Amino acid sequence: MNNLKKISKVLNMPNLEKEWFHHYGITEKRKNSLFKDHTHPNSIFNPNSETSLTLFLLGNIDGWSQISIDKEVPRDKSSKWNRSFFESLVESDRGSVKILKENSLWDIPKISDVLGPSDYDLKKNILLFELELYNDALHLGDKKSRENISFLDISGNGKWIRYDAVMIVPKAKRFVFFESKFKSDVSTNSQNHSRVNQMMKGLEAAHLITEYERSPYQNWDFRYVIICPKLLDDYHLTRYNKTADSFGKYLVKYNDLLNDRYKDRVNEECYPDLFESFIKETPEKISKIYWKDLGDLLMNEKQHFFKDYFEELKRMGFDKNRVEGLKKKFKEAGIHFDYKN
Repeated sequence: MNNLKKISKVLNMPNLEKEWFHHYGITEKRKNSLFKDHTHPNSIFNPNSETSLTLFLLGNIDGWSQISIDKEVPRDKSSKWNRSFFESLVESDRGSVKILKENSLWDIPKISDVLGPSDYDLKKNILLFELELYNDALHLGDKKSRENISFLDISGNGKWIRYDAVMIVPKAKRFVFFESKFKSDVSTNSQNHSRVNQMMKGLEAAHLITEYERSPYQNWDFRYVIICPKLLDDYHLTRYNKTADSFGKYLVKYNDLLNDRYKDRVNEECYPDLFESFIKETPEKISKIYWKDLGDLLMNEKQHFFKDYFEELKRMGFDKNRVEGLKKKFKEAGIHFDYKN
């Protein structure tokens, strides 16, 4: 799908620009996959795709207002992370990054409650999708900082951890890491460390990037937010539910794993010195929000948000099967509106 007008309608993005995806940290390759046939795992039309569900809902809560904020964008024209963009975020005056998303919904209690203390305007943020924490630009070229985002030695493992979405609130010096779960559960498959829980990887990376002495973000704060279906959470049907609700127990077991199974592969730069603060500080930084809550947020702002959205897709002549795939995804995520129209 190369028609900008159609892309605009599918994402409900009124201010679409040709390279809109680079403003949100998305590569051109991933952008192209969003508009593939509904059988593609990342397609927005795939009824099982949590990647596109995250993009659509958080992008609309953001009001897609990041597109016209700055000349400096997170990714450059070749889709590589832009170091100067991150440099401007950590400067005391935030450099040239001027942030005020007046049309966003981040300050509404349902969502703001999981973003951490609201001492600062939460509309002054940067939202990035699929941010890899092991990337040179984010760490401003500091190799030591980049390689110390795990209690394990992950040298050279550029794919160690990638978050579905990350909000950066520079003035508050805070990261909000989003982990999206729709029909999948947390994995334990990692290169060279096959037993490490995906949530544990995400949480230790969040902790260490804000604690390690060489990190540009030392002394920053973070929050870790799981987006998931309410039904699965209510009945404790997933590993991520059990991990989040009994995180203290999992920390003890993770410490045992590091000592019993990975003793020769621990990262001595961080372990055990920073593990104590990890145990003490991390549990209170985990929260959950449901897909239903995000949908309700959009409908509270505009009552017929989804009804109008699908009517517009119909008016634009979108393939019926594709549209039905979209409806099915929202429905199974627990977002309720009139699906018959």
